[in-house]
Amino acid sequence: MANLFLDGSKLFHHLDEVERWDEGEAFAPIHVEVDPTGSCNHRCLFCYADHYNHALGMLPRELFLNLMRNMGEMGVKSCLLAGTGEPLVNKHTVDAALAGFEAGVDMALNTNAIVLNEDKAARVLPALTWLRCSVMGHDAKTYAQVHVTKPKDFDIALANIAKAVEIKKQNGLSVTIGIQQVLLPENGKGVPELARIAKEIGVDYYVLKPFSVDQRNNYDADGKTALELMHEFEPELQQAAALGDENFNSIIRWNTFGDDGSRIYSNCLGLPFISQIAADGKVYTCCPFFGDDRYCLGDLKDASFSELWHGETARAVRKRVEEKQDVKKCMTHCRHHQINTQLWQLRNPPDHVSFI
Repeated sequence: MANLFLDGSKLFHHLDEVERWDEGEAFAPIHVEVDPTGSCNHRCLFCYADHYNHALGMLPRELFLNLMRNMGEMGVKSCLLAGTGEPLVNKHTVDAALAGFEAGVDMALNTNAIVLNEDKAARVLPALTWLRCSVMGHDAKTYAQVHVTKPKDFDIALANIAKAVEIKKQNGLSVTIGIQQVLLPENGKGVPELARIAKEIGVDYYVLKPFSVDQRNNYDADGKTALELMHEFEPELQQAAALGDENFNSIIRWNTFGDDGSRIYSNCLGLPFISQIAADGKVYTCCPFFGDDRYCLGDLKDASFSELWHGETARAVRKRVEEKQDVKKCMTHCRHHQINTQLWQLRNPPDHVSFI
């Protein structure tokens, strides 16, 4: 069974970068998330990117591949291909994953698996550290309701995931394959069944996480918080968690559910550790502000990622966001949230720290 940790931050496994941050030194981000395209073949009810109207464009081939190579050159450790659309809608995403892998970057892919056909899976899986497939319902009806698509896509997604598992096993690949679900009022009752399906298909894990609230989107989960949903469906969540064994992880992100998104920190400190790149080719502090030039570090059409990351504009934007951003107005469970919590505790230690 894979030694997975999906319910917190791994920042303190990168103490060299933390020390450099604490000393005010420049360094490459540990992790970069890239949005290959704003286009999507689904319109999920809860999509955090709804307010973008899937209009951020698509990364062109040479820019995309050059970005992957440049990340390797500058020392980026990991890259997730995900974002505001379905990554595999961009026909260059598989080649980009291969380019990143060849450049020495640990690569990962989030997908709804609808266009993850056998050919794409066979090509991309050897380049990936992990593959995570979004499946939001336990049957065709619920799936179609949440994904806002045709019921037949449920069977297509599961068949493609099963084929990916088969390819992994046949070729002895080390890639970790998982199914991810977001807990919603619409799908809570079916959580144990989807976890069972995931185990039957043979993926390495099933994981359930809370949805993130962004006031710019219409979906509000019937006005319920993630914590309230966790309590409402706790029997179902416990049933799903009980399916884990030596060959299969069934993970409920209890810690994240228990965190209602409130922030103990006053400043966004984690920007130097993670970068997010939109399908318009621009580099941003974080994905909730794609399209907002106040949070843009530069455009990859004008300079390399390394040049932008270490440039004056990037330093000024990160400094302004760290000092001026009202974090209480940010999206709940944002990508930097858990890192910010750890860094805030480091910068603001409690009394008697020697008594560990």
